[in-house]
Amino acid sequence: MKLSMSSLDIMVCARELKNTIGFQVDNVYESNGMILLRLRSPKEGRRDLVLELGRRVNLTKKAYRVPKQPSSFAQLLRKHLKHTQLSAVEQPDFERILELKFSNHEERLLILELFGRGNLVLCNPQRNIIQPYRVERWRHRTLKAGDRYAYPPRRVDSLELRDVPALHRAFEGAPDLVRGLAINLNLGGSLAEEICARASVPKSRKPKELSEQEGNAILNSMKDLLTQELAPNIVYDDKKPVDVVPFDFKIHCGKRVKRFGSFNEALDEYFSALAVASAAEKQKKRFERELDRLRKRQMEQEARFADLYEKSVESKRKADLVAIHHTMINEVLKRLDGLRRRKEWQAVIDEVEKAKTAGDPWAELVRKIDPSAAKLELELVGQRIVLDLRVSAFENASQLYGQYKRLAEKAAGAKEALNQTTRELEKLINIGVPEIEIPPPVKPRKPKWFERYRWFISSDGMIVIGGRDAKTNAEVVDKHMEPNDRHLHADIVGAPHVVIKTGGRDVPETTLREAAEFAAMHSRAWKGGLGSLDVYWVMPKQVSKQAPSGTYLPKGSYVIEGKRNLLKVPIKAAIGILTLDGEQVVTCGPLSAVQKHSRVVIELSPGGLKKSDLARQIQGKFKADGIEVSIEEIERALPPGKGEIKR
Repeated sequence: MKLSMSSLDIMVCARELKNTIGFQVDNVYESNGMILLRLRSPKEGRRDLVLELGRRVNLTKKAYRVPKQPSSFAQLLRKHLKHTQLSAVEQPDFERILELKFSNHEERLLILELFGRGNLVLCNPQRNIIQPYRVERWRHRTLKAGDRYAYPPRRVDSLELRDVPALHRAFEGAPDLVRGLAINLNLGGSLAEEICARASVPKSRKPKELSEQEGNAILNSMKDLLTQELAPNIVYDDKKPVDVVPFDFKIHCGKRVKRFGSFNEALDEYFSALAVASAAEKQKKRFERELDRLRKRQMEQEARFADLYEKSVESKRKADLVAIHHTMINEVLKRLDGLRRRKEWQAVIDEVEKAKTAGDPWAELVRKIDPSAAKLELELVGQRIVLDLRVSAFENASQLYGQYKRLAEKAAGAKEALNQTTRELEKLINIGVPEIEIPPPVKPRKPKWFERYRWFISSDGMIVIGGRDAKTNAEVVDKHMEPNDRHLHADIVGAPHVVIKTGGRDVPETTLREAAEFAAMHSRAWKGGLGSLDVYWVMPKQVSKQAPSGTYLPKGSYVIEGKRNLLKVPIKAAIGILTLDGEQVVTCGPLSAVQKHSRVVIELSPGGLKKSDLARQIQGKFKADGIEVSIEEIERALPPGKGEIKR
């Protein structure tokens, strides 16, 4: 079973990952030893990239549970990568290493090592290490903050092998062909076996015995494999997945395969199944350890209960015998007391022995006298009983009954503990090994066209959009504004172009006013803390790109011709949750519009909280109502600048 990606797997995966270049990092999580990069593109929507140290890297559609509190390493990655764009994906020298370059104001490099137990290293553009996932020290290199990142000692690059002599040199020290390919050339076992199979050369062949013809066959097989057309699939042995390959392998001929549209999809399903199998194995071992622990405890408790029960029965039997034979016992005690008053204990013991020889009945009961402990051992009906010399038979019986009672109580406790363990054991056996479920695939909702922009849906059901920057401002007007729509703009420098998409319908006053509030809240007036603002609306035909003669019109700017219809509106906002295609989406707009479409509404106004802190507070309020949304989605919807929740 393949446990980690080969150099070939990484090469193919890297090619596919280049399609995500330009995606922005929304967030970073660490979950069960995996790093999850949440990527987003305005056109493509969300993509999650799984980085599992020493094992795999791939895009995933599975819903992984992320911790409420990020790990320290996830926090570090967020600090350096959040809102950056993925700008390059590279595999250096066919190594089991993947480099992800991120760009924004400054560049960052994330290096994933997929050999051994793996590592993830964050570097600056000069390859100086900011922080590795774990500090590592080898003879040839060290991975720690402040050091320059160095690759592991270079093995032979299989892509550079050109002739058989070079191949022979590369195999130096290898015991056989397959291990020469797998270890010396860093190709891994599965790929090494496939190369041997395609070249029709026994994998056990010693490298020294490799002929010129066989060497060329090996080189050609390697070249063919590295250039073969993709046909990603998972290979099964019975029902168990044993390999994931970018195209059909000869060594798997006749085995059942499952095909995929991309290698990333195949990697995602294979390693998810592998993780489940690994978790199931761990779960099984935990179950067996718990089973052994309970069985051992049960045996110990059974032995303790049996011992206490036997002792309690014996104490009861002795107490009964003393009570029954109290007359004889008192006679013995009386005789001994009389002798003791006249003689030393040794003389008393001698007298008892003489009485035994003479056949006195009372003396024949005595087996042992221990003066130092004040103990007397008698034999009654074949049962030896130790008594206290200082008290009567009834008092001795009372002591033995007390001892019986204490032992009986302990035995009852031991029995209850044993019963409890037996119940736990039966429950564990009945439940069996808990099943591990594969995270269900998530079908990402394709974002609506208007989600690229600032947007809300009015009380009357009309879509209202606004630009986020100069580029999207131009798109809103040039690409999406139609003759029957309405154009709005706040009467202040630094405001978005806003368009009401009418769909050919008349525009109600409520929608016009809501769109005006929307234009005001997303203008510089919010950041400035203004209480109200004038917003004008015009028809699309009044909006022109033609600058007056002798003037220059900056990108994203327009000239308004004719009469402007002014509306004075307050600077305030509301945020809520709208359902689009069955998925909860954050919406921010005028209070009346948000109230119409969301059951949870939070009113906002300009204030002193940073956007991230405000988003965190809003997220907490949504959670209190059972709604889970990310801070990133909330931040994206909020007006520009600081704010606060209206109390």
